[in-house]
Amino acid sequence: MKIPELLQLAEKLDEFSHLVVWEKSEGFEVVAVVVEDFQDAFPLPMGVQAAAAELGMLLDTTTAARLKIEGMPGDFWEELDEVDYGNNLKVSRLGLPGRKYLEIFHAVNSGAAFDRSSLVGFDFTEGELLNIARWLREESLFDHRRGDLLMEILTHLR
Repeated sequence: MKIPELLQLAEKLDEFSHLVVWEKSEGFEVVAVVVEDFQDAFPLPMGVQAAAAELGMLLDTTTAARLKIEGMPGDFWEELDEVDYGNNLKVSRLGLPGRKYLEIFHAVNSGAAFDRSSLVGFDFTEGELLNIARWLREESLFDHRRGDLLMEILTHLR
């Protein structure tokens, strides 16, 4: 199913763009652009920014601004679902593996007030939780004060 806002964006683009989006319960977020390989979506290419501005649309790239997308683990990119939105826009939606990484990142980043019920339907395996925890630690995405929260979330999901 196509995202209506991106259909509008596709109509305004003058040159080809390939976006990777994370579909969330409250909308979507652009997490990467594809040129020859995956690159950070922050900042978005000028043509995409101009087309979005013309529509009065704000394309969220908050997560891309906080992460090094080029350094994401290989399984993050598995199960991408590509959809053409005409001649000038291709959109790849993150598959389940990528969404799992970002949901846990978002949970830890949001702090203790995060609604953990959004994580319930993902059915994480112990191996996936281990890989995600390893990625968070190796990338030093959070300071040591978030360690307790991360452990609480991972334990809750086991």
